Amino acid sequence: MIELLIIFSAGTFAGSFFYTLALRYSSGMMRESPVKALFSRSICPQCREAVGFAGLIPVAGYFLLRGRCAKCGERVPLSYPLWEIVFGMLAVAVALFHGRSLLSVNIYIISALCLCIAIIDIKSLVIPPSLVVLFFILSLYPVLLHHDILDNVYGFAILTVFFILMLLIFPGAFGGGDIKLYAAAGFLLGLEMSIVLLEVSLISGAIFGVAFALVKGRNFRIKIPFAPFIAAGIIITLLFGDTILLVYYRN
Repeated sequence: MIELLIIFSAGTFAGSFFYTLALRYSSGMMRESPVKALFSRSICPQCREAVGFAGLIPVAGYFLLRGRCAKCGERVPLSYPLWEIVFGMLAVAVALFHGRSLLSVNIYIISALCLCIAIIDIKSLVIPPSLVVLFFILSLYPVLLHHDILDNVYGFAILTVFFILMLLIFPGAFGGGDIKLYAAAGFLLGLEMSIVLLEVSLISGAIFGVAFALVKGRNFRIKIPFAPFIAAGIIITLLFGDTILLVYYRN
């Protein structure tokens, strides 16, 4: 239990970084000044003053300061600790399903990066190419451990070809960033796991899209951020892909 608490805490610190990174990408700060965006201190969105030490402690810092900036007293959005908790829980889930190893750390960072990309897409309808490149680079370690790189190439190829065909049949159905992220995920996951990702992401995205259109009273050609569903599909596949495949084979 203590070990899981330590893992959760480490995950919240990583989550604090990734959520801040997502906000800086969404605001355009990364495009204007990448070095400043990566290395500058966090500031209060209201008074623009640097956040003090207590405010930098994930989750606990929010409650220590009662959800307010220590300098100006304005409320800090609840989204900060909530996302930190999500990233912390993700770290625990990876540890439980993949054990404690360098590979597990790699899988967690890839999963956290997926959440970061999803948040950016929700806020700006953009998937930064630089983060997709980083995803691909991080994928090299598990791919090389897999010892069957041809399978990973097949995963890359099937998702790339599938979505190129989808764009030809349904122009505008997906953005270029969606296709690049799917292609990188296919390379990471390999052929069979790519099919799992495809089913999870497309089914969840379709259900949400239909529900959203019905609730909002709009037609079915509305544009929604799709990276959250790709991210969810990647994470679910990384955590439960083997179990899902076993269910397929038994049926």
